[in-house]
Amino acid sequence: MDQIIITKTVRKFSDLIERNKDNRAYSDFKEGINEGLEIAKDTFEENVDKFIFPASGEGPAAKIQSLQERFNLMIDAIAVKEKPNYSRDHLDGIHEGFKKSKELFRECVIEYYNL
Repeated sequence: MDQIIITKTVRKFSDLIERNKDNRAYSDFKEGINEGLEIAKDTFEENVDKFIFPASGEGPAAKIQSLQERFNLMIDAIAVKEKPNYSRDHLDGIHEGFKKSKELFRECVIEYYNL
């Protein structure tokens, strides 16, 4: 991704995460989803340099697939440790938030590669 696309993708991804947080009444699962989305957003922002690669002959579909695979690997590598104040529902929600973040990331890169 070139620098302009990276900057726009980080901003777009961050905005999508914020818009997709669950604002319903409190539940451990909902709070877990929101925390998972936040962790994914922060992880992407901290590791955005791993998404920079030189221009290649790949078409947009191949670039999107490559970026999605990198993001998925990065998110799948996050180890969420049980904490005394985390219920099973909260942990399940975090993993659901990770899953949702993968879908939102795909939306971002598809938009910038115009597919």
